Amino acid sequence: MVSGEYLFLPTERVLFGPGSLARLAEEVDRLGGERAFLITGRSLAEKTNFVGRIRTQLGPRLAGTFSAIRQHTPRGDVARAAAQVQAAAADLLISLGGGSPIDGTKAVARAVAETTGRLPPHLAIPTTLSAAEFSHLVGVTDEARRAKTGFADVRLAPRSVILDAELCLATPMDLWLASGIRALDHAVETLYAPGEHPIPDVLALEAIERLFRLLPASKADPGNLVARGELQLAAWMSFFGVVNTPLGMSHILGRRLGATYNVPHGVTSCITLPWVMEAMAERRPRPLASMGRRLGAAAAAEDTAARAAADSVRDLIRRLELPSRLSQVGVPQADLPAIAEAAYPEGEEREMALHLLRRMW
Repeated sequence: MVSGEYLFLPTERVLFGPGSLARLAEEVDRLGGERAFLITGRSLAEKTNFVGRIRTQLGPRLAGTFSAIRQHTPRGDVARAAAQVQAAAADLLISLGGGSPIDGTKAVARAVAETTGRLPPHLAIPTTLSAAEFSHLVGVTDEARRAKTGFADVRLAPRSVILDAELCLATPMDLWLASGIRALDHAVETLYAPGEHPIPDVLALEAIERLFRLLPASKADPGNLVARGELQLAAWMSFFGVVNTPLGMSHILGRRLGATYNVPHGVTSCITLPWVMEAMAERRPRPLASMGRRLGAAAAAEDTAARAAADSVRDLIRRLELPSRLSQVGVPQADLPAIAEAAYPEGEEREMALHLLRRMW
């Protein structure tokens, strides 16, 4: 019998299904919000009617909107948003978009708490599959250094999440699919995370099976709301209780690559994940063998099934027509040693990272 512990994040409620944005005002009421502040990105604000729909629902309770959170959550954007939140005397934050607005809102919440002593509740409305809404992790980019720094605070996990598949129809297909590979990255790295985590493991395997089945279906039929909604649930499963499962080398390298070279994190996962899995199939074959068998390598030996899992991910990325090499996204080959050193300042892991980066290039 295994033993361990499970820590819960403070997420209280998840509303899901097409049209669930209609319950936004109800959820703001439940959280006690009287002056809500919306944080989003420029594309959603300018190219969709989503901000207008939120304004219509909340009326005078929408105290302000900041629509300039950019990719990789620059620190300056967070500072400007936090200043506007405080000037509006907002008591609740709403994030709308992908991982950058959601992470940015977590960072804004912390900045407000440091100034006022009160942490405003956060209601997240994602439009990609990055699953940042189910995490206590925050990544913010230092613009001067072109490097992403992060912090973890369980208090910053959104208290409410609205998963409305209709909102995802506006997400560009390449971004949608790449963020799905990001969710796959979460699920895979859950499996081989240190320690015992039996509940996340089960959900990770279910997420993997759904992502493999539904991402190609969503690509083939972009208007399929059922597939989009099921993919949102798969992304949730992929990041279930992340506080219990530390992320591995694929994410660590992706964090170093993303902000420095302006590569979306979904794309970094497309490039890093298969190679890291291939290495982990040799180091820790059992967790990946469970994935390989779930995907069809049922009769294979453990090491064979583990390698099949890595090959399956590489094939899925190819079928989705997503980038698979660092050379495709503008990462200079000469920078690979510095990337490895930034990710792992010393030791055996740095050598492994450099070896894999060279294979990725």
